[in-house]
Amino acid sequence: MADETLLKKYHLFFPGDSYQAEDFDAAVDSGDIIIDPGKIVNLLQSALHDEAILEVELDDLTRIFFCRVLDHMPELEEVETDGVVMLVEPEYTRAEYLDEQDHLIITPLEPSIGNYLICTVNRVLLRILSSKCAYELGCFLDHKVRVRGMPVLQCSFPGVVRQVKGARAYRAKIPKEMELLVHVKRQGKREPFATCPIDISVEGMLLVDPSGKYSTLQEEEKIRMELYWPKGRSLKVNARIIHVSQLRDKEGIQYCCGVQFDLATRSLAREIELLVAGVQRRRLRELSDISDEFGVDFVNW
Repeated sequence: MADETLLKKYHLFFPGDSYQAEDFDAAVDSGDIIIDPGKIVNLLQSALHDEAILEVELDDLTRIFFCRVLDHMPELEEVETDGVVMLVEPEYTRAEYLDEQDHLIITPLEPSIGNYLICTVNRVLLRILSSKCAYELGCFLDHKVRVRGMPVLQCSFPGVVRQVKGARAYRAKIPKEMELLVHVKRQGKREPFATCPIDISVEGMLLVDPSGKYSTLQEEEKIRMELYWPKGRSLKVNARIIHVSQLRDKEGIQYCCGVQFDLATRSLAREIELLVAGVQRRRLRELSDISDEFGVDFVNW
């Protein structure tokens, strides 16, 4: 039977679920709920190594914030050699601190107002997104600390994780300076075109139809896309148009289309996930630059 304390902790983070002890045990057996600390460590270490962007929810606030899992490097050690004191790296394997299952280090939140709000709430929910599901990890803020001089947030080690299959993937707005270009090939004698996407997720992207006020794109149309971004990198993927809509901007009305990727292999899904993570990191840097204009106080962190 489920431990009563563990069940209470689960309901604290996921009050909308009405699991009783028997149902909770069944969900653990099926993998919908993860309580094995070793599996939770693996999730967090993968997020750290991949530099994945995590969504952050604070209590019942509807606004979503973002962070990354960080390493907790030990302080440099003083070693004296021939009367000279030097600082050297201690023996340490990346992400090793998570094996202790004691705490979790994350970056300051973006947008930066989250770093004030997180100090006023009881619950912190971290969400790791993949192409198939989301993992939601419940934890608490311990305190703001510095790791080798860098301001970070230290949270409790997550004791319970909920797996949400088919979770809505967050769409990251693509920064203009990223210069991501998409070449689209259509079936039959339809003209191919090149365009710049508006946003992207692990499931698909939103494209602008360069034809202007009139569009021949159709829902359920299958297309072949090749994505190009700086440093000569490219990626080919099949997709399906799921909607065609009008978009009004400063230049007037134009058409855009939402496409869903056909991720035929796990390696292709992985490449898309890495691309999305890169877009998210660039977007977070944009948000961070905006935050700096409003004076986030990292000095008195």
